[in-house]
Amino acid sequence: MEVLRIEYETGYMELIVEAFFPCKLPVARKIAPLINWYCSDEVKTELLLELREMAGGYQALCDMYKEKAEELPADLPMKKHWKAQFNKTEILRKRIGRNIDLISGGKTDARKKDA
Repeated sequence: MEVLRIEYETGYMELIVEAFFPCKLPVARKIAPLINWYCSDEVKTELLLELREMAGGYQALCDMYKEKAEELPADLPMKKHWKAQFNKTEILRKRIGRNIDLISGGKTDARKKDA
């Protein structure tokens, strides 16, 4: 699924899935009800499969970055680089997990920080 089309009474909205997701929690809280109200179950299922696939990709990247960082001695600048890459990817992985929760009909804990 490249484009998610949400059609409602007054118009429609098209989202490029890989560019829009993972989105920050406030945005996800606005878009999730629209997806749940106006998209068919088939479209929601396809979107959730795509998001879960993206989450798996982020998890694989996190594992790779962590492994690369652990291989290096603490005093090398490349260790900082791989740790920073891990941190950025971990944020995206958590964010997409929250997106999946909201679109699945669940609620996300408001106390969780979404960077």
